[in-house]
Amino acid sequence: MKNLLLAAAAAALCACDRGGQPASQQKQDGFGGAASQVGRPQGRVPDPKSPPQDRGSAGGTVELRGDAALYYLYRQHLTNEGTGPQGRYYLSKEGRVFYKDGQDREHTVNPPSEGLRVPRAAADPYRDVRGYAGQQNGRDLRGLAADDQK
Repeated sequence: MKNLLLAAAAAALCACDRGGQPASQQKQDGFGGAASQVGRPQGRVPDPKSPPQDRGSAGGTVELRGDAALYYLYRQHLTNEGTGPQGRYYLSKEGRVFYKDGQDREHTVNPPSEGLRVPRAAADPYRDVRGYAGQQNGRDLRGLAADDQK
């Protein structure tokens, strides 16, 4: 009976084998050797909180946020006819971008929270505006509105 229990215990230990290797050669990481088989991500994964990198190339896109995004939208909608969000946009003296609806009520335009990806050539005029490629300094909408009034 003692031999039977000893054989059963040995069989149980063999059934719980960690990857087919002798226990002396197995990693003691608690994952049964699977951790060494998991592939690592290929390439560099960018930090989502870091501002986009300006690589200086003529092509590509630039991210516009905040004032730069609003000023870009204002300039894009400046010549549009009609009312509503697809119509003409206006820039107030206080630096607020808005549009008018069918009843001539003003609605403030807010910058998109995810920013705007704009072709580099189209974004170049906004290089000195706060929010161009994630920069925190530069001109704001109030100063741009004063320049547009001249």
